[in-house]
Order: sequence, then structure tokens, then C-alpha cells
Amino acid sequence: MELFEKIDNLILLNGNLNHIKLEINNGKLSFFRIAREAHQALYRSMVEALRGSANLSITGRPKDKKRIVKYQIGNKPWQEIHKIKVEDCKFAWRFSDPEPCEEPSNNDENYEIPEMDNYLISFYDLLAMIQTECFMNRFTHSKHISVSDDEIRKLQWLHEAVRNEFEHFIPKLYSVFIPDLIKTSQISLSLSSKLIYESGNVMSTNIPTNLKTDLKYIFDTLALKEKHFEELKKKYNKVI
Repeated sequence: MELFEKIDNLILLNGNLNHIKLEINNGKLSFFRIAREAHQALYRSMVEALRGSANLSITGRPKDKKRIVKYQIGNKPWQEIHKIKVEDCKFAWRFSDPEPCEEPSNNDENYEIPEMDNYLISFYDLLAMIQTECFMNRFTHSKHISVSDDEIRKLQWLHEAVRNEFEHFIPKLYSVFIPDLIKTSQISLSLSSKLIYESGNVMSTNIPTNLKTDLKYIFDTLALKEKHFEELKKKYNKVI
């Protein structure tokens, strides 16, 4: 019997999917719990796709509220991106389209090499970063991930009204619309799949062999549940 248990990011991601499968196979599943685990799976997937070899890009406490980043890819001209608002979002945001900029000097605070830190950056920072070539295009075959404004709004709701509510729950009467839980779970897991299998930033040899099969099983189950609740909504609307 081994005395130590191995823990790494992909093992924890695999655990999130296992918890979702347990909920699905439970007699009375909790869509709230499924959405919370899907959120955590997305969080871990974003970290895995962005972490690099030393975790420099996904740790630390950002000092610049404007999130100005200057970068160069290969021999291309220097580019600059910065934080911009997403309509109807109080917390979530995205990076601007890259614009040409001057090559930064050594004392430019927007071109400093991050220091080692054990503080994981926020969900919203990661969500913005996965959409940029600056942070995602680390290899010739790498690519960034597209996330629509509507998906960002839904993910903000998931982070604030489900994940944070779950983590900091104060006893009270609380209810959540199940179709919203299903939809945000689908968005989270779809992005997770793209990050793990399509971004080109995660080594295939490190990915648990059952991950793709589990994702398909969960996607198929959630699609059936979504159809079921759509039919319930139609019946309800006819009644009222």
C-alpha cells in the first residue's frame, strides 16, 4: 500500500468529471452541484492550458487594474492589449484586440517578467487570457479559444450565483432555474474540452485516458436533460 497519493491539476480535473458522473447516476441528481463541478473543471482546464512549465502566467496578484500587456510573437511587430468591458458584465471582462506598440524598455512595468508566487490568479483573468494569442499561442500548433459575449455573461452568472454561492452559502431559501444550470454546465465543459484537446497547449500523454469518454457521456446526458426541461417549459407556458 502506497503512503502518498499523487495530486496534480489533470487528476483534479478528472475528479470533477467523476463527481458529475456520480450526480448523473444518483437517484436524485443536483444540477446545482453539476454546474459547480463544471465550473471547477473549466477553471482547472484554463489553468492547464495557460500554465506553461513554471506557472508564471497563472500565479501572482496583478497590480495593473487596466491589465496592459505588451508582447511579441516571433519576429512579428510588438503588440499591446488591455482590459475592456463586456456589455452587461459587472465582473467579467476580455482583452482588447491587439494593437501595434513601441518595443518596451527594460523598466516598462507592462513588460516585467512575473515573479514566482503561490497565489492562483482569478477566474476572470484566466477567462480573458484563454482568448488571446499573447497567452495561448505558445507553440506553432497552439491556438486561443473563442468565447462569445453571451457565454461570458453566462459564465459570470455561474461564477457569482453558483460557485460563489456554493462556497459561501448562508442558510436561506435559495432556488436556481435548472435550464440555466444545464446551459452554463454545457458551456463550461465545452470550453474545457477545447482547452484540453484543441488548444495545443496540453500534452496528450498527460491527459487521463478516460477524460474524452467521460466528457462525451456528460455532454450526451446534459443534452437529454436540456431537451426534457425545454418540453416542461413549453407545457408550463401553455398553462399560464
